[in-house]
Amino acid sequence: MRARPAGRWLWWAGTVLLVLAVHSNSHLASAAWLFPVFLLRYARLRPARHGLLRVGYALGLAQLVWLLSTGMVFVPSVLAVFAVLAVVQTLPFAADRLVAARSGSLGATLVFPVVLVCGEYLFTQLAGFGDYGVLGFTQHGFLPLVQLASVTGVYGVSFVVAWTASVAHRSWQRGFRWREIRRGTVVWAGVSALVLGAGGVRLVCFAPTTETVRVAGISAGRAAERAGERALHAAGQELWRPRNLVRADPRRVSAALAPVADDLVAATDREARAGARIVVWPETQAGVLADGQQRLLGRVAEIARKRQVYVNTAFALYTPQPPYVRNVAALVTPAGKVAWTYDKAHPTPMEPMTPGKGVVPVIGSPYGRLATAICYDADFPGLMRQAAGQGTALIMVPANDWAGFESLHAQRAVFRSVEYGYAMVRQSVHGVATAVDHQGRTRGMADYFTADRQTLVAEVPVQPRTDTLYSRTGDLFALLCAGGTLLVVALGVRGRRARVGAPGAAGDRP
Repeated sequence: MRARPAGRWLWWAGTVLLVLAVHSNSHLASAAWLFPVFLLRYARLRPARHGLLRVGYALGLAQLVWLLSTGMVFVPSVLAVFAVLAVVQTLPFAADRLVAARSGSLGATLVFPVVLVCGEYLFTQLAGFGDYGVLGFTQHGFLPLVQLASVTGVYGVSFVVAWTASVAHRSWQRGFRWREIRRGTVVWAGVSALVLGAGGVRLVCFAPTTETVRVAGISAGRAAERAGERALHAAGQELWRPRNLVRADPRRVSAALAPVADDLVAATDREARAGARIVVWPETQAGVLADGQQRLLGRVAEIARKRQVYVNTAFALYTPQPPYVRNVAALVTPAGKVAWTYDKAHPTPMEPMTPGKGVVPVIGSPYGRLATAICYDADFPGLMRQAAGQGTALIMVPANDWAGFESLHAQRAVFRSVEYGYAMVRQSVHGVATAVDHQGRTRGMADYFTADRQTLVAEVPVQPRTDTLYSRTGDLFALLCAGGTLLVVALGVRGRRARVGAPGAAGDRP
């Protein structure tokens, strides 16, 4: 009878936990701490080539499950990017198996987290797909740990989770014999206590000011959406074919776009009368032809002057020139002036449009400095750092998500706010809209899928932006991990040469 490969159950346990850990609408934060322990153990027990190949299979399977759950599996460019991500995520397991396994020292437990963070950082910088695949995002609800992001960015949270798994694996490997694992356990416990203690102190002693501003995030109601869809269908047009839209009868197209825009204008006035001082529209729910842009903004300006509110409008602007559509946000001030018109800097692979210049606009207000970015832009830490560099107290993020993806961006917003020390209001139609303060506390939430009319109303703390070390030093921690990875590679090369040069090695044979 053929013997079973050693530790096959470890692979199955690690793979199931990995699928549960991948950041999705239904992920389990605890699974992110556990799955690496099983996969590290499996890779150590199997021959390197076979063990690491199967770990790679597990990581690829998890990415496929994520793509299926979010509906992005049908986008070829996304499939290619996430195939690369699965390979990158295999590298820390390879480093542990090929380098750390030769050393019994406590320092060897750092190999896995160092290479993991390096891979996350390089993928973010080189793939052009934002900071997806970062393990730390799974811990968005663990606020004492999340505060670490104000120093290291989300990468520090990834490091803590991965190091915990590496230390746990080391203890397992030694049979949990206290005399052999005491030193490592005490060091890990001390560092963890320091991180969580500092996070707790930040939450308690540096809480947001009690002075707040009322912010309303609005979306058009379902009835308005359906009316617009019926009118577009009757005109033989579809929003995702902008070239046809701008060449059709402008009166029929404008009439079809009107219900949603009218509903948003009415909601702006309603929330302003109810006491909101800042109103945020969602991304591209409204659409307007180029000839109608000034008319729409004029209607909003009248409300802004009358009610003395700031209105961050957002809409799809259909233009006669290719690619026939722009994704814009335009801020109307209480003076009735348009302070900025900002084009989305990072269109998704599903948005065939010209990117904006990537310059985040910022203006002063009685409620602190205000800024904006649009949806996917917030997945690019470098872009969001611009707002912090200009002293932004509140960043407004119009967004548009979809079923299967509705919670992910809302949860990631927690980290952006903590990293850069500003509050964020993310109004997401077809998703979960959230207001988050600079410590990652959720101040308000509204789910499009559970309401006929999605309206987010929140009292957002008003204060000068909380300065953070991360906003000053940037990705220094991730770069240090990249340097550590080079050291790991050097140790691996030296170890291989030593083995080849050892007496009896193949290289010494005549």
